[in-house]
Amino acid sequence: MKNVLIVVDKSESSLWLAYYAMGLTRRMAVNVSILLVADDEFDGAGDTEEWIGSPEKRLESILAEGRFEGARLDYYVVRGRMEEEIPKFIRENNVTKLFIGAPPSGRQSLYSKLMKVIDAVNTTTRCEVEVVQKVSAHGKRK
Repeated sequence: MKNVLIVVDKSESSLWLAYYAMGLTRRMAVNVSILLVADDEFDGAGDTEEWIGSPEKRLESILAEGRFEGARLDYYVVRGRMEEEIPKFIRENNVTKLFIGAPPSGRQSLYSKLMKVIDAVNTTTRCEVEVVQKVSAHGKRK
């Protein structure tokens, strides 16, 4: 069985990854962990959406809903730099696949941070990385 890690940050836009994780547990026989990384360098670096309540409580609420529906998820919170904490978690938990969200287009600082994370994972672990992007089922509105 694969050990899958889905990384979220404190931005509202990364919240959809929790739903992605729940769907993944229903489709495949995998162990899924969600890691919330509180990275002061990264958090708030351009996400203009506001949380309703704390990010941790909001995520816990979504995960509780998923567990009620039968999703099998573990949830962790760490504080530190993403490019250090993510590879460390991968090594300590024998993670075989990492899913991380793509930053919104036009956010160069967020893209640079993502590249640092991917580079750190690729050079210090044997974990596969998949960058996923939120896609609207309704398409673009005119």
